[in-house]
Amino acid sequence: MCQSSDSFIGQRDTRSTLREMKSVDVPQLDPDLLGGMTEPRRARALGACQAEAVELSPGEWRPDLRSLDTAGFGLLVLSGVLCRRVVQNECYGAELIGPGDLMRPWDQIRDWSSIPVESSWQVLQPARLAILDSDFARRASPYPEVASELMRRALVRSRYLTILVAIISQRRIETRLTMLFWHLADRFGTLRGEWVEIPVPLTHSTLAELVAARRPSVTTALSRLHERGVLSRERSGWRLRGTVPPEMSRTEQANASGRILRPSISQDWALELADPTSSGKDAPDAYLN
Repeated sequence: MCQSSDSFIGQRDTRSTLREMKSVDVPQLDPDLLGGMTEPRRARALGACQAEAVELSPGEWRPDLRSLDTAGFGLLVLSGVLCRRVVQNECYGAELIGPGDLMRPWDQIRDWSSIPVESSWQVLQPARLAILDSDFARRASPYPEVASELMRRALVRSRYLTILVAIISQRRIETRLTMLFWHLADRFGTLRGEWVEIPVPLTHSTLAELVAARRPSVTTALSRLHERGVLSRERSGWRLRGTVPPEMSRTEQANASGRILRPSISQDWALELADPTSSGKDAPDAYLN
């Protein structure tokens, strides 16, 4: 989307603060990390897979890469949501990173990329990151299931990005937003009756970067979705109602953890979104955003 626009793991700025590091039992907070490991190896792995963790408050986060141990696995998100923004010639892109995702902010392509690229980080929800450094890697080495699961997490994150590419390829901004929110529902949502609660505080500007559109066009599209009763903004995030759009519809939509999000209301709005000749179609410039 184009528009005008001191401690470990972070130089504190006026918006973001870093709490002191604490040692945590990573598998206790992320049980899937051990996969199908059985006793007594599981108990030994629980004792071995400890790491220091940091807590970040909402706001801009500027990692101090000079103090990081880059020989380990990286930073594992235990809780919270972050947004990674990439800018190239005043054009922005973004991805959301949440619990279970693996990050390596020191791995950047700007040193060898032909196209100048810069990135920045925003903490959207209070976040806790486990530091899976080289010491952690050595302690976890007797348990290859841990490395295998972390590799799987990295691949899943890359596939999330592919989903975003498919979403922004849609012509209509309303369709992009609807598909994005169903994707976020799979990742972060909780089913409450016929609503899915998505407790991620996304601003219109952030949503515009996620769907590669201009913010005013996103605001207009969100208003239309709200008028149709599809989407509403809550203090802690968003609520989504309806059925999955035809572009990504199934009888049942399941996320990676097996939760089923079942269609619960009329598909009329979804059919209207799919029909570019409907009365609620975007203005011509929206197709170009």
